[in-house]
Amino acid sequence: MKIIFKAILVVVVLVFFTDCAKEPMIKVNPDYTLSFQRDGKADASAGVTFYVIPSGTGEFLTLFNGTPGHVYGEVGAKGKDFDKADSLAVTYGDAGKYKMTILSSSSGSFGKDFSTEAKTLEVNVIDERNSITGFFIKDVAGKITKDNEILFTIPDITTDFNFKPIFITASSLSTVVVNGVAQESGVTQNDFAQPVVYSVKSATGAEKQYTVKFSTYPSSTEKKIIKFALGYLGNGEIGVIDETNKTINITANYGTDFSKVRLVIEYSFASKVLINGNTDYSDRTAYNLATVVKTIKVIAEDKSEVVYTLKTVSEKDPVLSFTFAGQVPEQAGVINTVTKSISLDVLKGTDVTKLAAKWTGSKGKVTIGSVIQTNGVTVNNFTSPLTYTFYKGSTSGDKYVVTVNIK
Repeated sequence: MKIIFKAILVVVVLVFFTDCAKEPMIKVNPDYTLSFQRDGKADASAGVTFYVIPSGTGEFLTLFNGTPGHVYGEVGAKGKDFDKADSLAVTYGDAGKYKMTILSSSSGSFGKDFSTEAKTLEVNVIDERNSITGFFIKDVAGKITKDNEILFTIPDITTDFNFKPIFITASSLSTVVVNGVAQESGVTQNDFAQPVVYSVKSATGAEKQYTVKFSTYPSSTEKKIIKFALGYLGNGEIGVIDETNKTINITANYGTDFSKVRLVIEYSFASKVLINGNTDYSDRTAYNLATVVKTIKVIAEDKSEVVYTLKTVSEKDPVLSFTFAGQVPEQAGVINTVTKSISLDVLKGTDVTKLAAKWTGSKGKVTIGSVIQTNGVTVNNFTSPLTYTFYKGSTSGDKYVVTVNIK
């Protein structure tokens, strides 16, 4: 009996594992429907999204939309995996015929078996696009309304309405005409003193019209300089603007070279700034305020103008005060601008080999020999007099000899 029981048990175990090894495989069926066909259309439209709706079965579904690099069967073709419960969105950018393929795949017996089946449909895509998506005149974008109007507003002083607009269409295959004349973006000129109608025809012949209209607004009379300052190559100097006398007074720090400096000018909205009355202002240009730039002209939107006179002064002395950081009490240096010397007394016991000079005045580059000095940071040995060189921009200026006396 024991032998019979063991034999039955072995048979049961073998049957169990044999059944497990035969993992059932999901049937492959790559059937699918395209939403535009379901809705009664024979063709897809370029630029319009439709959906691939799977109706078959399979463990894995992969879509090859038929565009270059995504054609099923070609070497290196890439598809997009999705789930049977998903409706996959597809958009073709250009007209043409595309071989769309759904590949249905399933595995069984724990990966030992694999089954695939593909279904390919030819999708005909037509280009019905006849829209203007952008319309620009002198870099200004017109407002495109839902009523297919393209609106611009311009100052009321405008007298010349002849423009060569740049327009963008939804499709490169569409054509644009005005009064029967073919239009080329950025090339064809029209007179917009009265509304102009642009007709856009798609590759399939569908036509849409856009009306370009201009309206005017009162031109601004504002023509003020709101801020005048030194930018790059300067040291943050800000000018004092006298609106009554139309003057700008600015004092340059000793470390600033007035002969080459950029300007930061803020001025009235819609106005224009000219340097010396003839050169367009640019915050990327270095100007010579020492001898060249003398006036700043502001032209309002209504073409009225005003001229500011620029008055410049440069600080003569590089050092206004000189001491050592961390000293208690801090000893004030005696500055002699005639002999170009600075003398400081320090208390007995002060380690003069490790002193960091701190000064006010020049914000430009300062060196001892070829070593750049950082105000209040750079440590030096003052057992002997040291010579500080103060720069104006990239040009060396005054040299001051600093002597430390122990009292």
